[in-house]
Amino acid sequence: MMTLRVSAAVFCAASLAIWMGAGAAEAAASAASQPVATPATEPAAPARQPAAAQPTASAAPSAAAPDGESIQEVDVTGERPGPSLWRVSKGDHVAWLFGTLDPLPKKMIWRSREVETVIAQAQEVLASGPSVSADIGPIAIIRLYLQWRRTEKIPQKANLREWLPPPLYARFSVLKMRFDPHDRTIEELRPMFAARRLYERALGASELTSRNDIQAEVFRLARRHHVTIEHTSLKLTNPRGILTEVGEIPRSAEVDCLDATVARLETDLDAMKARAQAWALGDVDELRRLPYPKQREVCTTTVANSPQIRVLITRAASDWETALETSIAEHRTTFAMKPIYDLIDPGGTLATLRAKGYTVEGP
Repeated sequence: MMTLRVSAAVFCAASLAIWMGAGAAEAAASAASQPVATPATEPAAPARQPAAAQPTASAAPSAAAPDGESIQEVDVTGERPGPSLWRVSKGDHVAWLFGTLDPLPKKMIWRSREVETVIAQAQEVLASGPSVSADIGPIAIIRLYLQWRRTEKIPQKANLREWLPPPLYARFSVLKMRFDPHDRTIEELRPMFAARRLYERALGASELTSRNDIQAEVFRLARRHHVTIEHTSLKLTNPRGILTEVGEIPRSAEVDCLDATVARLETDLDAMKARAQAWALGDVDELRRLPYPKQREVCTTTVANSPQIRVLITRAASDWETALETSIAEHRTTFAMKPIYDLIDPGGTLATLRAKGYTVEGP
């Protein structure tokens, strides 16, 4: 048997990662760095530094869409710092929390001197999502892959036209022609997988990306300063069983996910770009003003029809909170990442930490 590191895009973990978002089910790269010595005193609050470049951040028309309609794309180029950090403390131990956002502009170069200063003085960097692994042999890998290919397609060689209510299929078809006109195989996918593919194609056409490049850059800074990178971990003990459960998700729940995705792409693309711009400029107040759609929540609820995935989603959130509290207890300075809307939500991470007696300060 061997341990297989499974990425969010690979067959068995993909069932978990369909709509957890923000890299929640991404397999993390191994962090083989050593911790630095604990400093004698807590680092002073890092000063907010301006970006090195002063680019314009505005919406600009791109090349015409396939149907001739102009797609507005976000023009955020040059260095951008993102939002300031939240300071979470208990006694003289401090965690600095950095809010990430998905999606972000493809062309943006992220650099925050504030983040670099904290990481240089930290003893640990906590990733935003878990590392996912499964213990399976090479023959089982092949069987699992074949099962995955069967699971993602609509049974009995049916297609989305047959599975979806006619009004929803008509709306889906308009978006498909706009963002992905040459993809015929999307019609063969179950609705929740078609939703994910259409969403990614729409982001690409709008010069946005859901890739977690910010976390990758944070890891690079941590390795440069010899800071330990900590991931929570999820081990899939029964990946074939997970895929079986995914295949049994009610059709109505999958249709709800696709419906929510279509509605978001019809109404929220401009707001996505506004959120991306606000994040790049560090405007947290504007992010609070911009409503965040329920599409991801709907699709997470869809995959949570699988009992095993429901347990894994709950455990991933609980394990991250435990890891953060452990790091605060054991280290003078911790740097941690979390999706920004999880942080600023009235019932989110920061509210939970306040309720537990931590002092929370920030933007």
